[in-house]
Amino acid sequence: MAKHRKTKSNDNNDENDNSELENNFQRKPNNSIVWPIFIIGFIVIILSLSSAVFPGVLISITGDGEFLEPFEMSSIGIPIIIINIISISLIILYSRQSLPKSFVNCIKNIFSFELSNKNSLLLLIIILAIYIAISASELSIYEVNQYGDFLVVEDALRIWPDGESENVYVTEQLTRHVRMALLVASDEIFDNVKVIPFLASIFLLITTYFITIKFSKKNFTGLIAVILVLQSSTFFTYDTIAVYENFWVLFYLLSIYFIFQKPSISSVFFLSSIFSKSIISLMLPISIIITALSDISKNKKIFVIVSHITVLIISFIIFQVSDSVYENAIDIDVDKFWIGFTTLASNLRFDILLLLLLLPVSVGLFLKVKNGDKNSVSLLLLLAGTIASTSILEMLTNFAMVYPYRYMPLVVFFAISASS
Repeated sequence: MAKHRKTKSNDNNDENDNSELENNFQRKPNNSIVWPIFIIGFIVIILSLSSAVFPGVLISITGDGEFLEPFEMSSIGIPIIIINIISISLIILYSRQSLPKSFVNCIKNIFSFELSNKNSLLLLIIILAIYIAISASELSIYEVNQYGDFLVVEDALRIWPDGESENVYVTEQLTRHVRMALLVASDEIFDNVKVIPFLASIFLLITTYFITIKFSKKNFTGLIAVILVLQSSTFFTYDTIAVYENFWVLFYLLSIYFIFQKPSISSVFFLSSIFSKSIISLMLPISIIITALSDISKNKKIFVIVSHITVLIISFIIFQVSDSVYENAIDIDVDKFWIGFTTLASNLRFDILLLLLLLPVSVGLFLKVKNGDKNSVSLLLLLAGTIASTSILEMLTNFAMVYPYRYMPLVVFFAISASS
């Protein structure tokens, strides 16, 4: 009888071992696929930060920087170099266990700190309540006093969905149907066009919290990610603004979240993000790779990828049928692809933390990939994809200017990556 119990115990141990091996197999990426992807993403981030340190270096490559000194350092160049050397050195020394034991134990204690679901949600509610109390007064500001572009939005609001305009900028607004529907709803329901954009910013913080937990498996990191978004000057500048709202960022983030949580509806949010801001269509390759790297079943991966591609095709057809301005706005200039990388430093010059720590965070993701964490590959792709999409936009058209709000996805993905 004892022998039977021992055999049964061994069988259970074998099952546990097999389960652990299966989990490890699902968790570890295919290096032959992952490393090339990761290297490309890393290069994109290096190119952007090189312009933060040496603003003229990439412009000089295109021949437009005739009167620029390529290696003249920016005012933030020295802090970026110093902070990056210190941070990356500490990350590498920590990974090799070459730091003092007391320091290593302190870091491990910080990393291992966790909160219960109840306490974490309670703290999230408190953080959101403080944020709402601070920002709610901005809803009473007439937006044209903040951004003159709001006059274009007002014209579009008056004639959407059936109206037409000879102004190409108004016409462009009219093609963003999801965005316009939400702005019209805000205006009609609350008699204030800024209310639903403000609610979208609140839900963006909530989604950031949950997607961080999905990537890191820890409640505490979700709170850190929310705080990192809240400290961003870019987020606070546009959180209640209707003309540069966060609908597109929220919907794209939800499309990523539901790849893992409920794949069947991920493409719905991807479609919503495209019809909030068409630049999100450039992120399709990133969404496909993230889906391929996820631990969902093969059939679900195929469904997500096919549905996302279908959504992009449908969007393209709708834009064609509705005589959108995008077709006439295409004006390809390859040199501007490189100039696009220079826009990060100028547009995010007030987001000092992001500029200082973007590379160290990327190095941290690199080390996690070495340990088999596929989520770190996805996070680096989201960071690099946001930057690259801006450069591609610069290359494709002169119609759209690169303003700071276009980097809101980078602010969110940086917060998720840094906290994870």
